[in-house]
Order: sequence, then structure tokens, then C-alpha cells
Amino acid sequence: MFTIFLIAIGLVIVPAVSMNVSSTANAQSAAGTEQQGSQPPAASNSTAAANKTQQVGQLFTFNEKSKPANDPQKCAELASKVSGKAVPDYNLCDVVVYRQAPAIVRNDNFVLNNFSGIGHYIEFIPAKTLNETSQYMGAGNNTAAAQGNNNNTNLKVAFGEFALIDSEVVPVRQVMNKYNWTETSLHHHMLNETPKILFLHWTVTGDANQLIGQAKEMLTQTSTYQNLTGNTNTPSSAGP
Repeated sequence: MFTIFLIAIGLVIVPAVSMNVSSTANAQSAAGTEQQGSQPPAASNSTAAANKTQQVGQLFTFNEKSKPANDPQKCAELASKVSGKAVPDYNLCDVVVYRQAPAIVRNDNFVLNNFSGIGHYIEFIPAKTLNETSQYMGAGNNTAAAQGNNNNTNLKVAFGEFALIDSEVVPVRQVMNKYNWTETSLHHHMLNETPKILFLHWTVTGDANQLIGQAKEMLTQTSTYQNLTGNTNTPSSAGP
């Protein structure tokens, strides 16, 4: 009889304990769910997501305070005079003229003309940006430059280089001397290319419209714009 009594009590106690345990577990689970929903994402996950975003389509900026090009239309106009490509960047106007001919071939038969670095560079910066004095004014350059007229907004200091084969160096130099451009160096950039390319560096100050016209006269001494009809290696980024 006593045994039956204990069994009866156990049947009453066990369900009660089970219900309490279940209620407590449910309450803890609900609390955990609420807490988890209110917590911010883990820092490591946020960092990983940010890094992933930065790695896709990130635009490199040398100076975060860089300003947009101040006269892109003028830069494009200058480039059009020599069938080049304009790359304006704040005060800088970079004109790139690709060499279409002859094909410059590396020793593994790779044609280098598609690289802008195998072409001609003409870079313009307002003269007053570099120096308010007449330090950069060549005595024999254009009238505005000779007078040191820094109020002339078209007065530019120009730097650059021409990529020339041997036979083009002297003719280009003759035109440079005619307009008093200053040659700063003549050297190679690469090895084992055919024909060998010499890079003629220079600097000059003057009216941008006059300088680009003078540059065009120099480029006409080269085979830059010659068509390579029938040559399957004709560069796709070349001039006319």
C-alpha cells in the first residue's frame, strides 16, 4: 500500500517538474532570441564586408582633397589638334598620342604600341601654378611667355616626351630648336624592342594653343600616324 502511495505521488510530481523545466527553457530561449535580435553584427563580419566592398571597383585617389578638372573642354580641344587623347586632372592637362607605326615589337613578338607609354606625352600646367615669377619663361618662346604675362590664363608650362625611332630624332630636334624648346634628356626606356625607341624629354613655356601647334609640327616629322594596312598587329589605340 505504501509503495502504491509513493508511485502516485511520483506521478503527480514528475509532470509538475517537467512543466517547470519546459517553461524555464522556453523563457530562456525567448530571451536569447530577443537578445540576439538586438545585438549588432559581429565586428569581424562588418570588417570583412567592408574589406570586400573596398576590393571591388575601388577608385584610387592620391589626394582625397583633389579637385575635379578645371577645364576638361580645353584639354580635349588641345588633344584633338594632334589626334591624341585628353586626360584632364584639375590643373593638369595630359595629352597622349599613340604611335601607330611602325609596330614596336618585343623579342617575344608582343606589339608594344597599344601601351600609352610607347607614345608621345604632352602635359600642360598653368604657369602661375608652378611659379609666379618669370623663372620658367624662355626668352625665345612665344610673346606672352617672353613677357612673363602670368595674367594670361592660357600661359602654360609644358613638359613631356616624344617616343622616336633613330631616324626621327634629328628632324624633331630641329623643330624643337626652331621654337626654343628645351631638351632635358634622351634615353631608352626598354630593352630588346625592334625598332629601338628613344625617348626625347623636353620642357617649354608659352601659350597653349601655340605650343600644341608646334608639337604637331614636331609629330609630323615622325611616322606616328602612318597606317599599317594589312598588318594584323596594327594597334587599336592609335591615331587616325
